[in-house]
Amino acid sequence: MPGKVFSISAGEFIHGVPHTWTFVETQTRSLADLGWAVTLSVVDDRTSIRGIARNVRRLRAEVARSGAEVVHAQYGSVTAAVADAARGALPLVISFCGEDLLGTPEPGLLWRMRTRASRSIGLMAAWRAQSLVVKSRNLLSALPAPLRSRAEIIPNGVDDKVFVPLGRADARSKLGWSESQPVVLFNAGSSVHKRRKNLPLAQAMMTELRQSHPLAKLETLSSTPQADVALKMSAADCLLVTSLHEGSPNIVKEAMACNLPVVTVPCGDVEERLAGVQPGCVAPYDAAQLASSIRRVLERGGRSNGRDELARQGLTAPAVAAQLGRLYDRLRGETSFACAG
Repeated sequence: MPGKVFSISAGEFIHGVPHTWTFVETQTRSLADLGWAVTLSVVDDRTSIRGIARNVRRLRAEVARSGAEVVHAQYGSVTAAVADAARGALPLVISFCGEDLLGTPEPGLLWRMRTRASRSIGLMAAWRAQSLVVKSRNLLSALPAPLRSRAEIIPNGVDDKVFVPLGRADARSKLGWSESQPVVLFNAGSSVHKRRKNLPLAQAMMTELRQSHPLAKLETLSSTPQADVALKMSAADCLLVTSLHEGSPNIVKEAMACNLPVVTVPCGDVEERLAGVQPGCVAPYDAAQLASSIRRVLERGGRSNGRDELARQGLTAPAVAAQLGRLYDRLRGETSFACAG
């Protein structure tokens, strides 16, 4: 029977309402649809000692008031440490998403030190957690070997009610795009994530592609609302991914839900996700080879079978929520048994 979960993520309060990553909010709604009572709150300061202490005090009180049976930290690093400090005696789940284990590919000694410290802080909390979630196999491998036995691979699910295939012509009409212009979609990320997304390689690929398709356009996304992303996915011809590293990139699974062909470099779990999806492919970190792969997609035309594959892999938001529900149930049972003993 569903119970109560307290979910903690990085974010901010807007008019007293917590706001965080879209995937966390989608997960919260999907768990609620299954009957779970999920309290979502945020860590709104992860950099100052005073701010972190304030968040611990506030969250400790919120967790106690909620009646939660499980606390779920939706990231490693300071978020996980704050969740650990605020949970009291409740079982703790920590989700590692990517950069919290793999680091941020920013240059300079300061960033290297920050990345190392962030990872270490998250891993200290992981040793105390009852269960870990990682989004992909490469993140599982990035954990210290003794921690892997308590980790499960559960990628983020996709809201298949938002990401729905629409007719290409209708979508382009709504966006005001030319019917004939080839459009390649690219997630440029935001803030410190931009370097990881590797825009220079995407731009170099476009230079190669325009030798045969001079009107081709690179349509970039950055902090774009979900509904707009979904519409552009139905209007575009292909998604391009050139990231230096990833966990399980949500943008790839969202493209699959919209039947948008994907051409990507081998990062994160993309090879596993796209193994049965056509057209599209995984290509090397090389502008010419990426351009050649996109040319094949453009010449073939049409959409992919990604939506069917996404459902087969159990990566819709409701399916992933059901997986998390089973994890929470197990932890509740272990806690009850321990208390009874």
